[in-house]
Amino acid sequence: MTLSTKFIGAYGSCCLIYLLVSASLAPELSAVLKILPLVLLGLLTLGIAINSVSTHLCLALLFSMGGDVLLDLDYFVPGLLSFLVAQIIYSTLFIRYFAAWNQRIVVSLLLIAFSLAMSILLWNTAGEMRLPVLVYLVVITTMGLTANASTIQGVLAGAVIFMISDSLIAINRFVVPLPASDWLIMISYYLAQFYLVSSVNQRIDISK
Repeated sequence: MTLSTKFIGAYGSCCLIYLLVSASLAPELSAVLKILPLVLLGLLTLGIAINSVSTHLCLALLFSMGGDVLLDLDYFVPGLLSFLVAQIIYSTLFIRYFAAWNQRIVVSLLLIAFSLAMSILLWNTAGEMRLPVLVYLVVITTMGLTANASTIQGVLAGAVIFMISDSLIAINRFVVPLPASDWLIMISYYLAQFYLVSSVNQRIDISK
């Protein structure tokens, strides 16, 4: 399956519209705009086939959308929990196409080192939120490791970008405010979801 330029253009346009106008909207409307790119990814997936792989992807997107809405409405812990479920769903999908844990071992070690560095930083700055945040960090790192061990080309890029995006959220919230944080976080987040979903759709014949 090859993505059309029309779909890529529509996806990019939805992302850009959200970034440009969300600050001027009520939180509820902003949340609706925020999830539109993921709705497009879900429709793309269901348009190819409805089976166990597409169900996995759509469930991951659904819980991601739940996290998006909850975070936009300032429900941080429920939003974190929703994204945690999304990461677990992605991980179980990647394990289905498992190659080897020692595949690209250097990448795995770098992911673990990055996670440990973030853990040390957040343990000292996240206060009463340190345990929920660190649990989430373990789960998203596991998602990155399963992506690295998977035979699906492209999902590793999505997983790494997802980890970067969530790290930016944590740093911006608990460590120091980042300049242009909304743009940095959301651009990396939308790229991550695009890479994860499109890689699965392109590399695996999910119609079987």
